[in-house]
Amino acid sequence: MTYLIAYFWLPILLSALIGFATGAWIWRRPPQAASADALVYPAAGEPVAQQPEPEPEPQRQPEPELVTEPGPTVDTAAIAEPETAPEPEADTEVAATPSPFLDAPDGEPDTLTLIKGVGPKLSDMLHDIGVYHFTQIAGWNDAQIAEVDSRLGSFKGRIMRDRWVDQARLLADRNVAVFEREFGKMNGPL
Repeated sequence: MTYLIAYFWLPILLSALIGFATGAWIWRRPPQAASADALVYPAAGEPVAQQPEPEPEPQRQPEPELVTEPGPTVDTAAIAEPETAPEPEADTEVAATPSPFLDAPDGEPDTLTLIKGVGPKLSDMLHDIGVYHFTQIAGWNDAQIAEVDSRLGSFKGRIMRDRWVDQARLLADRNVAVFEREFGKMNGPL
């Protein structure tokens, strides 16, 4: 007997697995019914109760018509039309967000590659669009982030994912200890 089990262990194992899978499929739980009433089965000989029909929605009553009585006649030509206030022009009242770009760096540009996630290629791309300083990046709002992000091409999404604004705030404040604790060792001297 041991010889047969040792020789035919794989077919026995496969047969057992197929048997368990078939049993689980046959004896599985029935799917849940939509309502509890659907699972109640009448006993043999009992009359079958009919499901109550849903009540129809109440019909809306038509609104009564307004009846106006004839009154004194008014000379409509004598009535002046009310003056309307002039509509403000949309261009004058729209508060535009300041541009996150500079035409040229204010003094010596910062080493943007110190920001984690900014390599030499991305640093050159930022310089090309007018981003030179940590203070620029540290002051970006959501609209400015979206504007810069739209110009980054294949690097889109890096600003938020790598938390550039948080990194730039720490680098602009020259807070190396907190920067290294939160973002890891710096890539060079500040």
